[in-house]
Amino acid sequence: MLPRFILFIGIISLSFSCGKEKSRECSGICTEEFRSITVEITDTQRNPVVLDSTSITDITNDRQLNLISDFENGFYTIFNDNFVSQYKNEEISLLFQGFQDEDLLVEQEYEVGVDCCHVYYISGALEIILD
Repeated sequence: MLPRFILFIGIISLSFSCGKEKSRECSGICTEEFRSITVEITDTQRNPVVLDSTSITDITNDRQLNLISDFENGFYTIFNDNFVSQYKNEEISLLFQGFQDEDLLVEQEYEVGVDCCHVYYISGALEIILD
């Protein structure tokens, strides 16, 4: 009877200790999906805005990020799982800039993060409508 009671108390203690504090350690179990955070840029008629080039700067660490976007459909990647190993368990600020004919057309700040496995969105406009 005493060993069962000790086992019961042990299980209860473990269940209360789990979940109280968010662990920054990885469980080692990640999904196989590849996640990206994208922004959609359109005009007032909802037509995609095609940019000539983009620039994404990690403001937190003063670093330029190299990302490739499809410049034809109006969706631009601002952060993706290629950066998980570099930014594991961090939250950072990004500055997205879009250019047409070398003129700055759009500028937007974002807050993003990385857990053990994937990037995640925190804040910033994911849909931008230009006049």
